Amino acid sequence: MDYNTALKYINDKNKLGIVPGLDSIKELLRRLGNPENDCKALHIAGTNGKGSVFAFVEKSLVDSGYKVGRYISPTIFTYLERFQINMKYMDEETFGELLDIVAKKIDEMEEEGFVSPTAFEIETAVAFLYFSREKCDYMLLECGMGGKLDATNVILSPVVSVIARISMDHMQYLGDSLEKIAINKAGIIKDNSICVSTVQEKEVYNILKETCEKHSARFITVDEDKLEILSEDTDKSVFKYKNEIYEITLLGEHQILNAVTAIEVLKAVGTDNEYIKKGLRKTVWKGRMTKVSDEPPIYVDGAHNEEAWLVLKHNINKYFTNKRIIYIIGVLKDKEYGKMVDILCDNMDYAITITPNTPRGLDKDILAGLIRKKGVEADTADNAEMALKKAFGYIKDSDGSNTDNKFVIMVCGSLSFIADYIPV
Repeated sequence: MDYNTALKYINDKNKLGIVPGLDSIKELLRRLGNPENDCKALHIAGTNGKGSVFAFVEKSLVDSGYKVGRYISPTIFTYLERFQINMKYMDEETFGELLDIVAKKIDEMEEEGFVSPTAFEIETAVAFLYFSREKCDYMLLECGMGGKLDATNVILSPVVSVIARISMDHMQYLGDSLEKIAINKAGIIKDNSICVSTVQEKEVYNILKETCEKHSARFITVDEDKLEILSEDTDKSVFKYKNEIYEITLLGEHQILNAVTAIEVLKAVGTDNEYIKKGLRKTVWKGRMTKVSDEPPIYVDGAHNEEAWLVLKHNINKYFTNKRIIYIIGVLKDKEYGKMVDILCDNMDYAITITPNTPRGLDKDILAGLIRKKGVEADTADNAEMALKKAFGYIKDSDGSNTDNKFVIMVCGSLSFIADYIPV
């Protein structure tokens, strides 16, 4: 099928929503010849930091000479961003070809009385088929949500199961406590495997440790006592970990922890430390405190839940002391956006709200109203061009210029709307 027909097929399957369980994806993969077993897998679950950890891992493995497939969710720039090999997106023709193969197997399933796989399950099957056909050395798999019942959790023996930072999110599906969420995400840990975890809250650490013991899995955690931050600014961070010095250009102290998590993953698969250093230094991960303009300074960050908003506030206070912050914000209505307003309004000089272009997008007028109730001037915009025009106008009206960089424009919220602000 052609690309447009393939997208329509996926959009139709999106109407099935989220259906917990692995029966459908396992049956589909069985009919496809179980391509998920053809490549060595690194599998990651967590609330925040999954993409950043694997961005570091991916770049280091590619620089080491490996062919690396990567399955990402959600995406920022284009639908096909979710299927990558050596950081290049799948092309439209290949997607149509592979989806046609998968769709025929789904037709067979439905004829025999099986429930149709969901859109995410279908995309996951396409990813496995793609990586298998292209003979990738490694495939890096991100859980879409949770872990135990996520469609990616069909891997029998991952080389490493990785647990990024776990916090409260998707509570309607994963549970209303940190412990319940941790139990769900720990479901990716397999028997006699390796599990690498970033720094976690005590209750999460205990659950991961107990799960590893139950599965006879080797448990590796980031050792904060062996981490020393040597320097930080808006251009790069330099740190020492286990007596080796590393450098990254991703902004924020949280990215240092993501980098250290990646180091432990890469060490676990036997990557040479020189390739690790080179890979970390060269890693780019757009949409995570990404600077897109110097005059005025504009940063874009896909902070979309409570812990991410707290990290964003910390970074703003750290790097932009005594600056006036203009926010351009768009969030999803199923997020705890009231908490976001409470967290970010302390250093908010002016806000422009946008409704993300998705059925889940929170109406811009509702968000602007909440911000105004906090005593902050707020306006709305229909698109990125209008939002930036209003931000520039506010700077001009307030200061006449921004030659001293008194203002910083911060674009944040859902990943679904920030692409318009990032040069490709």
